Amino acid sequence: MRPRLSTLVSSLACLCLLPVVGQSAEPAAPLRQQVEVLQAGQMRVDKVKEGLYVVRGPFVPCTTRGCRPNGPDDGLIHEPGDVAIRATPEGLILIDDKYPENILEVLSQVRSVSSLPIRYLLNTHHHADHVSGNANLRALGIDIIGHRNIRENFLRIKQPGEPNIVFADEGALYLGGVEVRMLHYGNGHTNGDTIVYFPDLKTVHMGDLVIDGMPVIDYSAGGSAIAFVKTIDKLLELDFDTAIPGHGRVMTKAEVQAYRARFQEMNNRMRALAKKRFPREQLLSLDQARIQLKLADLGWENSVSTIAFMNSIGQYYDEMAAAP
Repeated sequence: MRPRLSTLVSSLACLCLLPVVGQSAEPAAPLRQQVEVLQAGQMRVDKVKEGLYVVRGPFVPCTTRGCRPNGPDDGLIHEPGDVAIRATPEGLILIDDKYPENILEVLSQVRSVSSLPIRYLLNTHHHADHVSGNANLRALGIDIIGHRNIRENFLRIKQPGEPNIVFADEGALYLGGVEVRMLHYGNGHTNGDTIVYFPDLKTVHMGDLVIDGMPVIDYSAGGSAIAFVKTIDKLLELDFDTAIPGHGRVMTKAEVQAYRARFQEMNNRMRALAKKRFPREQLLSLDQARIQLKLADLGWENSVSTIAFMNSIGQYYDEMAAAP
């Protein structure tokens, strides 16, 4: 098991990891996340490792669904959730599927990798930009597997395509000699966050537990900033070296460790603001949130998810104010 980040040094210039006895220390990582600057473009498939691919895009302005009347525009290029393809000799396992309007292109990208059929679809959580194409794939006779809270969230918001096979804390799928594990370690982004683990490839798909941008907490679906960090801690106990985020470029384990540390630092800052009774209503302003939480230090002052994060900043304040 690799050492975890355990402390954040007082300097905002770097993070230092404490070595575990018998292991060398991890290299220092910058506190500021160097978020990828996306360019507009079509959907594409990238090879991650042998037999594992990620489908990214389409890359569009405004939001993951493109510009809409009266919709927010942060001046950035966005993409819906990253889809993974695990190829086996007996067929394909798909992780997430984007929006319904993306399904035909997703399937085209899948066919560019393999002509074998999709045997199973796994869900990382219930959000539309990741899995609202489920009903389209169900119509093709594909079984959908997800945590029981994912199914309940589908039903709660009346989103079609809920998983028809569910698990509690851990599930596993074996196909063509390949093992794929589904792990629910607790609440975080939502109450159904599932890590998909490919042990033979030492790779994880993290859903929106880790993204190339600011974390988003969906309190309406059981999200929690405090539990979020604890769930990432459990993720880091897995033996992996490569990580597919919910949105963005493929990461290393060290980058996931650094993400966890900057998230904890943001929690510390929000807790300090709440404990000194900084006016909650002032934090509802993006400009004030940037200043008071020092988001530029973290690389999150204008990431692809910053506006989405702001939707729940009042609840974030309340959670940290109630924390011991």
